[in-house]
Amino acid sequence: MLPSVSARGAALTPLDREAPDSNDVAAIESEGLESEGHDAWNEAGGRGIGDAIQTFKLPYYARLWSSNLIQFICFQVLFLAMQWLVTSLTPLRSAVGLVGFIQGGTIALASPAAGVLVDREAKRNLIGFGRLGLAGVAMIIGLLAWTDTISFWHLLVVSIIGGLLSSVLSPATQTFVVDVVGRHRTHHAISLNAVGSSFGTMGGGALGGFLIGTIGVVGAFVSASVGVLLAAIVVISIPIVGRAMPTADSVRSSALAELREGFAYVRARPPLLLALLACSMAIFNGAISPMRIFFARDVLSVGPEGLGAMAGVHGIGTFAASLLAIVRPPQRHLGLVIAGTMLAYAVGLVLYSFAFSFAWVLVVELWLGLTGMLWNIAALIGFQLAVPEEMRGRVLSMVFTLAQLGFVGILAVGALADLVGDQTALLIFGSIPTLLLSGLMLFGWKTLRQM
Repeated sequence: MLPSVSARGAALTPLDREAPDSNDVAAIESEGLESEGHDAWNEAGGRGIGDAIQTFKLPYYARLWSSNLIQFICFQVLFLAMQWLVTSLTPLRSAVGLVGFIQGGTIALASPAAGVLVDREAKRNLIGFGRLGLAGVAMIIGLLAWTDTISFWHLLVVSIIGGLLSSVLSPATQTFVVDVVGRHRTHHAISLNAVGSSFGTMGGGALGGFLIGTIGVVGAFVSASVGVLLAAIVVISIPIVGRAMPTADSVRSSALAELREGFAYVRARPPLLLALLACSMAIFNGAISPMRIFFARDVLSVGPEGLGAMAGVHGIGTFAASLLAIVRPPQRHLGLVIAGTMLAYAVGLVLYSFAFSFAWVLVVELWLGLTGMLWNIAALIGFQLAVPEEMRGRVLSMVFTLAQLGFVGILAVGALADLVGDQTALLIFGSIPTLLLSGLMLFGWKTLRQM
């Protein structure tokens, strides 16, 4: 069990002072690992492949990493299968956007409360039960499709359920990584987790396209459901529960009071506010998710195998970014890195819209994977290290809420594509954040560099 932490923000952060580490994790490490280089870890979170290997050797981290890898692969398969199922039920681009909008809207609305839940409860258990729930939902959709009784409204209901589960899973999964390895190893642990996510994007994208093309969408849903179930079993086997218990002299506030406390903390710190503003550009940058399938099917005419290749190359980009983060983990001026990588991703959307050829799109997919993962790593590291330990769930839930604005964009870009075409719609959705983020970097860089 993790050490007691005051529920009222006793820990200080890089925006105040350095926050303490987890005593229990340190105790576990002292039993099985050498203590050499401890000061170096504290100074910079470690550098290079050797330090990453040492992080991987920490007790239980390999088990956690493996369970997350399985989850990442299966989630990508489910994502592609859901999109393919929607397009088989209706030809409207806006239908794909509507499903994403409902799921993302549910996540956005539920995330603030979910962040409080993650800060109060055992993260390991939340992850396990959340994965079990998603496995059950995927199996139900597969059975409905198999019996040919699936309807579009079923997918809308599933989107709500999946959104509720994901609103808890996302912050719980990311903060549990830090609980297992200790706060001063956050840089490499999150970078290694990103490697697993990259494998999931590459392997899951390619596997999803292969499964849909060979055994059909039903087989894809059932296969992914079994995989998510396995991921749940593995994470539950980890003895660290990941819960910050209040000390004897602390008083736990109500959930609503803790939610207000989190918002007040961020509001009082301009670097956090500007970094979150940059994250809000996901409302435009999420456009690639629903449009990829239409570029594969209608613009490029490459079918499900081509769709899988596009998603797979995107995964190669994320993998390259993960390796870069391991060799050179982002440690300074993370606010600038967060805004800059979001800007680079937006520029990639503009380039994607031209779609001169399949090869062109693959190159841009690589760029989007690279910049998107660098943003993801910088955000997960930066926001977790910039706030007290007991507030990580709440602040990360704000990041995930803003990230889900992309699903609002999904609905809008789908409707816009029905009106003006796929390429023009994506061009518009890439140009807007490019201009806005350029202005943010130009006028707010001095504040951003303080994070």
